[in-house]
Amino acid sequence: MAAPQQDVPEGKGPRQSSWTEPDLAAVDAQIDAFSALPNRQFAAALAAFIAADEADRDPVVAYAIRSPQLTKKARRLIPDLLAQPDKHLPPPAGESENARHRRLDQFRARAETEAQLFYYIWAGVVARRGHLLPEPSPRSRARRRLADEYPERFLTLVREEEEADRLAAAARRKERDAAQAAAAGQ
Repeated sequence: MAAPQQDVPEGKGPRQSSWTEPDLAAVDAQIDAFSALPNRQFAAALAAFIAADEADRDPVVAYAIRSPQLTKKARRLIPDLLAQPDKHLPPPAGESENARHRRLDQFRARAETEAQLFYYIWAGVVARRGHLLPEPSPRSRARRRLADEYPERFLTLVREEEEADRLAAAARRKERDAAQAAAAGQ
């Protein structure tokens, strides 16, 4: 039996996205323009992009900056932006010290988010070549190396931890069932 047909209004509904992909020719032109910039000017453009609110960002610029062609350049500049944001962001006139601290904290948080995006974009580029980037955490890299060097021991430890998790979940389930039975008995 076929599902009944429903009338759907024309145009954008409340659950439909209004987002559209920017013109690829404009994105390519912006990538070329950013690629031609020296590092100092590109860092200023990157800082302005990061400092802007999401709603105020030009989608063409966002696509260009986050493109694989510019990701490597941006990743090299992010540590300097995080360390010295005042160098790249001109302060507004008459800004108080508290407002300055809030602005710089917000900028650093956004820059760290962009750094994560750049890492994932670059990891995708590297993955297309058949390689994987190491994890950014030293602990994760050490764990990976130990697993590679001692695979039998690593698998034994993983199985022990999985069994401990399974037993803990069973104990929690048993306690919950006992509490529910006690509550039902009262």
